[in-house]
Amino acid sequence: MQVRARLIASTAELMQRHGVAGTGIAGIVDASGVTRRSIYVNFPGGKAELVAAATRSAGDELAALLRDYLLEPDPVAAFSKIWAEYLVESNFEGGCPIVAAVSGRDEASEAADAAATVFGDWVQLIAARLSLDGIKSDVAQSLSTTIVAAIEGAVVLSRATRSTTALEQVAHHMEELVAGHRPAPRTARRSH
Repeated sequence: MQVRARLIASTAELMQRHGVAGTGIAGIVDASGVTRRSIYVNFPGGKAELVAAATRSAGDELAALLRDYLLEPDPVAAFSKIWAEYLVESNFEGGCPIVAAVSGRDEASEAADAAATVFGDWVQLIAARLSLDGIKSDVAQSLSTTIVAAIEGAVVLSRATRSTTALEQVAHHMEELVAGHRPAPRTARRSH
């Protein structure tokens, strides 16, 4: 892996575990195995530029995962499954690097702006999937915003409680909400 890619991946992982404020240059150097100088050669804007790049990269990776999971029949379960798997694999030590970027706006405003774009992309992916289910586009847009907000909040709660229960509960109720907006299946008319 190239130096720039190692820096981005290490920074995203540190953000998941420690947030932006807890992700320092020394930690990035240790986690990536590169020199301090390499950070400034690749990211002249320093930590703020690196955190923004890590936010965009993590957002792209998660969007790719989301696209794959959205092929499943239940888009809400698909989105929550991504996070449930990650939370369990990380022993509830890692959260969403995109949420971390938003929370670190004071230190890295460009990363927070990138996070807004990432969340917008996720909303559009889910809205497109809901539209395929026959949900009107304006309703699909609103529902997908609700889904992203609720699942991301559930990730925070699940991390805090070290249990996927909140995530499972939110996903269940979000799917009920979505089901209420899906058109009823058409029944075939019988000919006499």
